[in-house]
Amino acid sequence: MPMATLGTLIRVLSFFLVRKIIMSEKRDILSSIYIYDGSFEKGDAGYPLIRLAAARYAGEKGLPYAFLEAEICREERGKPYFTDIPLEFSLSHSGQMWMCMISEKPCGLDLQQIRDCDAERIAARQYTPEERHYVDLWGIDGFFSVWVRKEAFVKCTGQGLFTDMPSTVNADAELYRQVEWKGKRYFFTDIEIGPQLKCAVCTEDEKETKIEMRLL
Repeated sequence: MPMATLGTLIRVLSFFLVRKIIMSEKRDILSSIYIYDGSFEKGDAGYPLIRLAAARYAGEKGLPYAFLEAEICREERGKPYFTDIPLEFSLSHSGQMWMCMISEKPCGLDLQQIRDCDAERIAARQYTPEERHYVDLWGIDGFFSVWVRKEAFVKCTGQGLFTDMPSTVNADAELYRQVEWKGKRYFFTDIEIGPQLKCAVCTEDEKETKIEMRLL
């Protein structure tokens, strides 16, 4: 996606989301997603940007945590976490867009730019029969609608594998709003960003589906 197009998209998205926030009860909002438009590092080198997003969240919520010095480690299956601060985060990026979700409870965020790929072959290995049928119906758009939900789910749970999770599509070829797994309910929220981008979040609490989005 060209830089000028991305910048325009983020400005439009910001206007829409600020309007949505004003219409919501702020006390009900427990999660924030921070969007960064610019060069960024990946892996451990990208931790300073995560800390910056967390520091913004702490400042906006009046939380007494020093996030700029917070230590970040990884669980055995790779999920990153703050070692000494009781907040959760989930990171995703695609192309030139970087996003980080900060929440008071476990959360998962995934962003994907729609692009050509061997969707049928990947779905045959990674998707449930219901999800594969959804891809048959909706093509590459449907493939990425399912993919971002599955990625958001494994990031939220930390379990790391698509094969050990419930289907995100029901028998009527509709995307589930919520699923049950190992005695817990998980809720999905689609984030509308643009025609060539898919984004979804997964949370353990339905209240967490009320999300603020801000430019970092």
